[in-house]
Amino acid sequence: MDGTKVIVITCAKDEAGMLDRFLTTCSTFADHIIVSDESTGLDDSLQIYKKYPKTIVHHNNGPSVKFDIRRRFVFEEARKIVCDKRIIIAIDVDEVISANILESPEWQTVLDAEPGTLIHLQWVTLWKTPRYYRLGYEPLYNFYNRSIWIDDGKSEIPEVGINGMHMVYTPENARTHIYLTDIVCLHYQFCNWPRMEAKHRFYRAHEKANIQRLSDLGIWRMYGYMNSRRIEYAASPDAWFNGWEKMGVDMTSLTTSDFFFYDLDTLLLLQKHGPETFVNQDIWSCDWETIICRAKSLGILPDDFCLKRPKMPLLRKLFMVYLRETIDFPFLQKLERHLLKGMSY
Repeated sequence: MDGTKVIVITCAKDEAGMLDRFLTTCSTFADHIIVSDESTGLDDSLQIYKKYPKTIVHHNNGPSVKFDIRRRFVFEEARKIVCDKRIIIAIDVDEVISANILESPEWQTVLDAEPGTLIHLQWVTLWKTPRYYRLGYEPLYNFYNRSIWIDDGKSEIPEVGINGMHMVYTPENARTHIYLTDIVCLHYQFCNWPRMEAKHRFYRAHEKANIQRLSDLGIWRMYGYMNSRRIEYAASPDAWFNGWEKMGVDMTSLTTSDFFFYDLDTLLLLQKHGPETFVNQDIWSCDWETIICRAKSLGILPDDFCLKRPKMPLLRKLFMVYLRETIDFPFLQKLERHLLKGMSY
């Protein structure tokens, strides 16, 4: 056997703008980084991986695989690494473990924990810029969990969430739970606003077309929280970044684009199910014509692809106005859930 191994597991797709920061920081504390990658060639992700010898990439060239299958896959791949003790850290590519992992006594607590222990990380939402983070962040459906699993070799990953959406990577039937308060997981999603909006357009369309559990109202409430006008935020502690920056890691710059794979996936759903299916979803404020032209120029969409925007009757327009204007009125949302109790919210 080969002592203790720290293994980071994640899934990625066309994440070149995030990869260097993610892989550099993870390579500092991890022995292996296992990635399920579905990159399309839209960026140079597959070349970036080659710079990091600890990275094990499983690239899928075929049709996209469901979230839950991919996450179970990287977990099982981590278990194939032979060692005396296996520590599995499950985070996404747009996340970074805070730099105080390099010096905090909490890291030794992680290393000393017994198999079957689930260690919970605080999930910090950086807000608009890495130098600030959102206070009191809690979406309507809080399926999120960032954790470190001290593997017992037998526990399985539960399906948390809906059909693989927003599910965890690691088991939850732990014998012991430890909650870290010093080391945190930094989430960069809301620092790159155009990417976030594209991602949420896809999530809304995916929820509507493929999951079909939530009503139009429920989907709006689930993904509309980021547009609140009452968001509170505070300055990010230097300890989250200093150690990485001393190593030369760029912790603040962000790469954006005029085209995201999320929008391609959304367009394919629109083509398959018809635009009318999504008429009540908040996916129509972007410039789809420009996005389609860009995709065609990249050879991603055929030249004859077209999108006919659905008509927006007055009642639907009023529905959208109501939803936007009531984001900051939680009592109305509680009333909605009460009135729709037993129904798809």
